[in-house]
Amino acid sequence: MITFGNFKNLLSWRKIGCHLCTLAVALSFNNTWRTPRETFRYGGLQSLLLITVASALVAVPVVLLHLAVGQLSQQDAVGIWKAVPFFKGVGFLRLLISFLCSMYSMLYLALSVMYIFHTLNNSLSYGNCAELSHPPTETTEDSDDVQLTYNVTACLKETFLAPVDDRPEYYVALAFIVIVFWIVFPFILYNPVKLMKRMLYVLGPLVLLLAIIIVSVIGNKQKVELLSKVADWKNYVQPNIWHGALVQALLTSQTAGGYLISSGESIYADIDVQWNSLIFVATNIVASWAAVLFWFAIGGEGDKETGNLAVLMEIYKVSVEKNLSKAWPLLCFAMLALSGIITMLTFLHPLYDRYRRVGGYKWRHVSMGSSAVSAVGVIALVSVGGHGLEVVEDVVVPFLVSVATVLEISAFVFIYGWKVLVEDIEFLTGRKIKKIWVMSWCAVPGIIVPVALWWIISWFIKKQNWTEAPWEKAAVVSSVCVIFILFFTFAAVSVSKQVQYDFIGVRFSSLKQKLKSSFSPSRHWGPRDPITHHYWLASREEGGQSAPPTRNQRRQLGQFSGSSSFNDVSSSYSIKEMQVIAKKRRSNSDDWLVLYRKHYIAELCHKRCETRKRSKSLDWAVLPRLKLQSKYYSRKNIRIKETSFDTLF
Repeated sequence: MITFGNFKNLLSWRKIGCHLCTLAVALSFNNTWRTPRETFRYGGLQSLLLITVASALVAVPVVLLHLAVGQLSQQDAVGIWKAVPFFKGVGFLRLLISFLCSMYSMLYLALSVMYIFHTLNNSLSYGNCAELSHPPTETTEDSDDVQLTYNVTACLKETFLAPVDDRPEYYVALAFIVIVFWIVFPFILYNPVKLMKRMLYVLGPLVLLLAIIIVSVIGNKQKVELLSKVADWKNYVQPNIWHGALVQALLTSQTAGGYLISSGESIYADIDVQWNSLIFVATNIVASWAAVLFWFAIGGEGDKETGNLAVLMEIYKVSVEKNLSKAWPLLCFAMLALSGIITMLTFLHPLYDRYRRVGGYKWRHVSMGSSAVSAVGVIALVSVGGHGLEVVEDVVVPFLVSVATVLEISAFVFIYGWKVLVEDIEFLTGRKIKKIWVMSWCAVPGIIVPVALWWIISWFIKKQNWTEAPWEKAAVVSSVCVIFILFFTFAAVSVSKQVQYDFIGVRFSSLKQKLKSSFSPSRHWGPRDPITHHYWLASREEGGQSAPPTRNQRRQLGQFSGSSSFNDVSSSYSIKEMQVIAKKRRSNSDDWLVLYRKHYIAELCHKRCETRKRSKSLDWAVLPRLKLQSKYYSRKNIRIKETSFDTLF
């Protein structure tokens, strides 16, 4: 039943702001740039169907996992691995993906801005790059049958992506724009969340408005028929379309780089993770279809461009063919530029969140240094040429995304435990979740691994032109080496730091015990708020049903606000729950330290401090035994001296 209170809750700014951010993220380059390019390569309808299925089967469970662990622990992509410290390297692998994606996204953003300035100051440059489709002969030299074709790819390589020696002015201009943006973004993220959310509130609707205006005026319904070609169905026998659909689904759902994990503390802190996962993926699916329909409707005649800069080429192609005024390509480039800013915010947010957590008060200096390194990397990528860009975006990043997703799902579901993970999500939502979620988590590795292996093997069995360097094969091998180094380096560091057994006076220094403990949650895993952490431990201990939800009822528990009250917690338990509590064993994690300390303190208070009133805090007496005894005997001696002094008078 819909009541006024429920309606008011749905219209609250927290809910509206959350969905505005979801809309903005759905209009990033992952949908407005990359998805249309994939459809140009393998067919519009064919690619969209696979991306939709991949989003439903793979992206939805991964989104739920990211939102749940991010909201529960309020950590970044690396901090969540306190749940399974051995897999901490997967978190740094996510940050590496964000770094690489931000580099080529910055290049696309800089090119969009550069096209804006170039179009303002010059005529459409591709008009000067026309090539004759049929060179004139002696008989047709003066006839009107000579047709012109616009080779936009060749023209682009002669202008903006030309070698440095040939066109240094374009290279310097592009480098200047890249440097300016890398200086600006650290200041945008100076306040890591507040300014970013305000920008997403504005940029998302603005991009959508520009797209509607453009397609309403220069769009052509007849060109949408090119979305489906009979010849494109044969692409299903290629592994590229299958693996590309899986990677595209993970990129559009923002699970590739850890954006949702870092946003679980801020943007998505007060939402239902289960329903919002469905809403988030559904919004991205609709945005993917809308973006593809947009580019097919306004695109040029003939075959579509299939390069990494296909959307830019389509803009100039349709502008020359229809003889459009400067206003329309400018609007298209402005739409792409705004979409690029959204993309950079989503990729940089996990990186800057990590800098903020580990850099202390100097984290902004670290972010500026990272921006300088990134600017140099983008400029170097431009100098290498378009082939280097294709290798990074089409080989390295998809491979890293596939491996990181498989390792992440496997660690949380099979090592951390799907039962414990379900209890954590039920603690956040306050209700039971369906078993279909567990089945979907288990299915994700089974879907990604065969397709990824098929895709990798196809690179190695592909016939190689021996006059060219095997860049794709070298990129796959290099990616494997990077994953191996990152994973086992941080795994070794995590194993060496396992010292949580020292508190009981026994030191397990053997490698076997440290390795075993690195597969169990550390003592710092879980909600950071002490009251919420206590309820979370109680919900685990009592079957996950006795503690009230903490995220959706923030005012009751005062989570992370310091106004918690024990009067808000219900003390009634059902008979069934009490039976579960009696039979339930503690997990292998070290959170039993809380109960151990509580019982030990109570025993000390009963034996040594019978006359002292207990503080409201649960662990006021975490003091060594000797220190507590000295306080007790000092008070006793003071009382004896006072009585003896009174007897003298």
